[in-house]
Amino acid sequence: MRDYPYINKNGKKRPQSKEWADIRAEIMCLKIELNLTDKSFRVLTPYDDYKGIEEQIYQTFCKIENGKSRPVWLWQNLIQETYSMEIKDSLENYLLHLIQSNESIWFGVTGTFNERSKIWFYEGKIEAIIKILDEICFFDECYFVSKKYNWLICSNHHDILMVTGKDMPQKIKAIEDVAKNKG
Repeated sequence: MRDYPYINKNGKKRPQSKEWADIRAEIMCLKIELNLTDKSFRVLTPYDDYKGIEEQIYQTFCKIENGKSRPVWLWQNLIQETYSMEIKDSLENYLLHLIQSNESIWFGVTGTFNERSKIWFYEGKIEAIIKILDEICFFDECYFVSKKYNWLICSNHHDILMVTGKDMPQKIKAIEDVAKNKG
């Protein structure tokens, strides 16, 4: 688990948490600063039916105890075969091996304010998302989800990488085995 304030690899200092508006504003400022096009990274709006996307993620990957309550920490409620491991290398290295560079995915970032949490959703390609991740490390969890809802990847505030869905547990085990054989 990270100590806070956290200083990322670019020397930027982050508090333990930020308010929702701060998270969204910083991500959008980075999108502009990094010259990311809407084709490579964009925020989901109500016109994109982000609530429908979020609901499909819950229905596909999570156990829901009662009909109305939705967990924000999805990783605690996954229903498909799951594999988790400590992130020993940079998160980006794992993501580049797990997600095809030309694939457009859903990207979710959690934010907490006044004891309430929310997942903010974006659409993008992994290389653009990694550029954003290189600059920020202040959210509790982030989620990477196939737009076909075939798989979900989660990185949480404990520096644990979790994968579930089609072929993902086998892929991450293979990456881990290669790393063990090199070490």
